Amino acid sequence: MNGTGILADILPDRGRLAREIALMGAAALAMALLAPFGMDAMSFGARLFVWLVFAIGGYLCFRPVVAGGIALSGHTGLPLWLGLALATVLASFPTTLIVAGTLYGWQLGEMRLDRLAALYTNVVVVGGLFTALQVLLRRNSPVAEESVSPCDRDRGTAHADMEASPSLPVREEAPSPDPARLIFDKLPPALGENVLYLENEDHYLRVHTDRGDALILMRMGDAAEALRGIDGARVHRGWWVARRAVSGTTRQGRAIRLQLVDGREVPVARSMVEELRLAGWF
Repeated sequence: MNGTGILADILPDRGRLAREIALMGAAALAMALLAPFGMDAMSFGARLFVWLVFAIGGYLCFRPVVAGGIALSGHTGLPLWLGLALATVLASFPTTLIVAGTLYGWQLGEMRLDRLAALYTNVVVVGGLFTALQVLLRRNSPVAEESVSPCDRDRGTAHADMEASPSLPVREEAPSPDPARLIFDKLPPALGENVLYLENEDHYLRVHTDRGDALILMRMGDAAEALRGIDGARVHRGWWVARRAVSGTTRQGRAIRLQLVDGREVPVARSMVEELRLAGWF
């Protein structure tokens, strides 16, 4: 994944930032009401203040966890869940210091190591839950794909009218760059450019080549459009497959799955079955 994609994920837009801060506030309120970890002896106001400090401080430490875990998974080939788990463990260190400083203040230097270790364990548990919540929210958030705005349609119509008019001179344009470069430039050079298939992972794509795979920040609709020069198809909402990657098909009732050269099986959307059959895929 390139650095721009990671930075965009760490620094969200204002609307998304506001939603996530509001979520942290709601989580702090819920934890203050539940009073876990022996905090029931504190007043509700004190619990709410402490949990707000925890939530906001933890947010600043854990906000990059998802992006870091995805980047770690993309560069090392680790499963996504393992990359997120390792990032959570690392982010829990500074968060533990924030929590300990809030609870014990100037007595932090006198805090016993076993108590600090127990506090760290609690932070890992709570931080892991918040990380999982972030992933779930991203998975379920709507992502517009292949939508065309009215302005885009108007520009397209105007462009067509200009081309049809004999009174207007036709300007010779420079050849367009290969649109597939939008994908190739995001991949580690070691993976090459022989793309076999793409699969959705949250708001990212895992690109599989004949040399391995990596995650990139891109929408499936944009990727399928970029690869239009390659013999392949978006066989399912979450899958694009190059024709050369297909080694066979399997059927179970009306469901059809493509067998790929690396042993994976990919579902075929019912709306694509007839089109692929006419194209000779199976």
